Amino acid sequence: MPEKTLKKLNNCILPEWKVCFFTAIVVGLFAHLYKITSWLPNWDSLVFRYDPQNMVALGRWFLPVVCSFSSFYDLPFLNGILAIIFHAVGAVFICRILNIHKKITSGLIGALIVSFPTVTSVMMYNYVADGYAVSFFLATFAAFYLTKEKPNYLIASLLIALSTGIYQAYITVTVMLVLIRLIDEIIYKNTSFKILFKKFVHMLLSGILGVVIYSLILKIILGIFSVKLLDYQGMGETASLSNINLLSSLYVIKETFIKCFFDLSGGVNVYVALNIFVLIFTLVYYIKHILKTRLYKDFGKIFAVIILSVMLIFGAGALAFINKDVDYHNLMLMGYSVFYLFFFILYERGTEKNEKYSSFKCWIVFITSVVLIFNQVVIANVSYHKAQIAYEKSYGVLVRIKDRIEQIPESENCDKIVVIGALDNSDTYSVNLTPDITGITDGYIIRKDDETVGQSVLCSALNDYCGTNYKFVSGEEKKNIIKREDIKSMEKWPSKDCVKIIDNMVVIKLGIEGEK
Repeated sequence: MPEKTLKKLNNCILPEWKVCFFTAIVVGLFAHLYKITSWLPNWDSLVFRYDPQNMVALGRWFLPVVCSFSSFYDLPFLNGILAIIFHAVGAVFICRILNIHKKITSGLIGALIVSFPTVTSVMMYNYVADGYAVSFFLATFAAFYLTKEKPNYLIASLLIALSTGIYQAYITVTVMLVLIRLIDEIIYKNTSFKILFKKFVHMLLSGILGVVIYSLILKIILGIFSVKLLDYQGMGETASLSNINLLSSLYVIKETFIKCFFDLSGGVNVYVALNIFVLIFTLVYYIKHILKTRLYKDFGKIFAVIILSVMLIFGAGALAFINKDVDYHNLMLMGYSVFYLFFFILYERGTEKNEKYSSFKCWIVFITSVVLIFNQVVIANVSYHKAQIAYEKSYGVLVRIKDRIEQIPESENCDKIVVIGALDNSDTYSVNLTPDITGITDGYIIRKDDETVGQSVLCSALNDYCGTNYKFVSGEEKKNIIKREDIKSMEKWPSKDCVKIIDNMVVIKLGIEGEK
């Protein structure tokens, strides 16, 4: 019976896992309630308000499957709640991977994961928020199967393939969780180098198999539907491994790491100050523990710790090795959340003879972690506030554009629209809150046409908000129109001469084509 099954399942769930899950839910609501109870679209939301998410051309062949369960509509509350839940479940698996036993540590991990800035960026692409959250969950699930006492490498490979088939960036989550588990085993469980190396080789082979499975399925699906990979984020070059440059990739990884945690371009702020303190405290404590336990005398183990620690930075930015031109924006940085776990698990790691010292250490970790999590909640809410302002500002411009079009009598018979250039202050897709939050801008969300992925934000917004039924003109047809002398002489928005009617097409010049 269902009630007996649920009761048995409940008995299998440890109390600390329940604390992790429900803390994540509560903190997730504090962080993201603003977004999930409001319609705060960005430029992609205006295009993908309803979309089957057929992202095979971007290598995301499993995305439409997982998104279909919550419909293909951009539903703020449903998609947002599902995203919070799946991140919470993923946090529980992280607790299981790291063998967390204390409830406070579990709660802190759950709160950290669900409020991490990458989740805020995911929420801004709400139409796929539930799908990306599933990808995160599958990535943690894969790491669980790789690190359990009796690993199942085949299941782990399949989970890696499915997670990557939703969004490729989440493979870094699996990589980072495996690395932190191995480092934790050396330092606190005194695992021998021989056993550690054997585990590492098996995990590496399992990960490679997962990527191979993902690639084979992608190739088969591309062939079935006669689709080619789009030139987006260098997808085509990534698939052919034709854009590998080690030095450039290392530079991208270094810059991404620094920008994610220690960006001082805007001056010192709470976020950077907390990260500096966490880094220093963690390094000092781990070094102290290594000296205290004389781990440094075992060359094999200390060598493994050093190598695995260096690999953490490379693992977080692993995609840069496949394509040096990848734009590592915040939406792809969930693997970086694992760095904080080294600090959080100090709450229950290491034995101290001096009870006062042990108590002091725990209070430092606890208070700092709470402040860090609260700061992430603040960043999320500020982000959504900026998103609301950008949307309302853009909506006002949209109405003005529609009014300008209606002032031309011939526009009533038009069923196509040619959008030239973009509005001033509409080029940024990340707002600088340290860290940058992808999917939010201080400017307009009515952006220039993106022919690579086949979208026109202005066309979609006019159709949805102003009752039009335009089709946007692109490709050679658009190029030929732009070449016309009468179009070249047009002034850009908001001048009176920014709209023309040509061959039953609305031509609107928002800016100079080719400019951001």
